[in-house]
Order: sequence, then C-alpha cells, then structure tokens
Amino acid sequence: MDIVNFFETLAGKWFSQRTSHNLAEQSSQAGQSNLLIEFLPATDGDLAQACTPLGQDPSQIACGLRIHQDSQLDGETQKIQTSALMVIMTPSEAGDGVLLQAAAAAPARQGRYRLDDEVLTIVTPTEAGQVEERLWFVNPNLRMRTSVVKAGETVQVTSFCSEIRMGVTKPAT
Repeated sequence: MDIVNFFETLAGKWFSQRTSHNLAEQSSQAGQSNLLIEFLPATDGDLAQACTPLGQDPSQIACGLRIHQDSQLDGETQKIQTSALMVIMTPSEAGDGVLLQAAAAAPARQGRYRLDDEVLTIVTPTEAGQVEERLWFVNPNLRMRTSVVKAGETVQVTSFCSEIRMGVTKPAT
C-alpha cells in the first residue's frame, strides 16, 4: 500500500476510545472521541495554503486530511471540539516524507512520516521534545493508535486508542 492509499483508508466517521498515562504525575485518564475524517486530493486549495507558512512546495503534496474531533474526557464536563488539516507531502525514494499539521488554535507544525509494513509512524518535534505516533489497521473498520510524548529523551505521556469505523453497512450476501 502506498501513502496515498493508506490515507484514503483513514477517511470516514470513527469512534475512538483513548487511555492516556502521564508518567511524570503517575496518573491516567480515559476519554472518547467522535472523529470525522475527510480525504483531500493533492489539488485541494486548503492544502496548498497550509504549505506556505512552513516553506513547503505545494507541488509536492501527495494528499491530505481534514479532521473534525469531538472529545469528552472522563471526569470532565466540557466537550473539546477541534478541527485540523494534515498535509502529506510526496515521500522520498526511501519511503519517508514530511507531514504538515495545521489547526486554528495552534501554530502549524511540521513532522516526518514513514509507512512500514502497513504501520504509519509520525514524529513531530515540539519545543520540549517530540511526539511519536503509530497507527495501524487490525481490519478495515478497526484501527489502533499509540502515541508517546517525550521531553528530551524522557517519556512524559503515553496513550493508546482503539478506533471503530461507524456507519459501515454489511456486505451483500
């Protein structure tokens, strides 16, 4: 599977169940999210616009995603709603590439991705360290996602998500 096909499979409506562990504070928190993910072709104007602040060439866009997230953390009364844009740049011959993330409430960020054996790994630098995320499919309607937040070389937060595609119809018999 190439990178565009992988990102096409992410499109749809998903229910996400997440558990996060803050290792520094020795605490855990669970939460749920509804995700609406729209696949965007390389020609989408919003993708080209997101390249400008990070100095990326829009002609190198492979594809993109528009992600709407509606989340509820256990023990919290207020829901969290966010929207983000991901721009996937054409991979190098070695198979890795640049991934841009733009959200209304945060500055645009640039990371790197790699797709190996149907597992997508995204590494995004932060001011204090980096975030490493892995995503893979158990079957077409069930995917798993892990993330590790590091400050320097020290792991601060880890999380695990299981995500189920919603609204799938049964195949015809």
